[in-house]
Amino acid sequence: YTWMLFLGMAGSHVWIYAFDHYRVLRSIPSCTFASYDVEWWAQAMMAPIIGVIASCWAFKANCEPGFHCLRGAPLILLCCFVWALHVVVHLAVLNFVVPKFSKPPPEEDPAAVETFQTLSARTPCSWFTSNPIHCLRSKHFYSHSP
Repeated sequence: YTWMLFLGMAGSHVWIYAFDHYRVLRSIPSCTFASYDVEWWAQAMMAPIIGVIASCWAFKANCEPGFHCLRGAPLILLCCFVWALHVVVHLAVLNFVVPKFSKPPPEEDPAAVETFQTLSARTPCSWFTSNPIHCLRSKHFYSHSP
């Protein structure tokens, strides 16, 4: 059972890497990561995953001294309720609390006309220039030299 799970996860990682390699490095003409939307969606996608952690906590706390002791369907319902509660609270905090601590968006995008070439001249370190896999790809696959 453990080996099947491990091999499934390893195969999934290989698939994600291959898909990323093909789509991002080969097919997409340009990427703009200049908005808060990418960060917001990354945080929103973490809500159900962290909800699973909260659900596991409710399950593991079952019948511990000082905690509830449920069996069968009520325990499953409690775990589902804890998961749903966490997802709702997480998304509510992202929608209503986090924006209160952020700066208002600018009227105009100051980087709307900026190209990657001018940005990289000013800030040379990026995901693609500092990631060891991309550096090895540039060196061995494309025969680039810095």
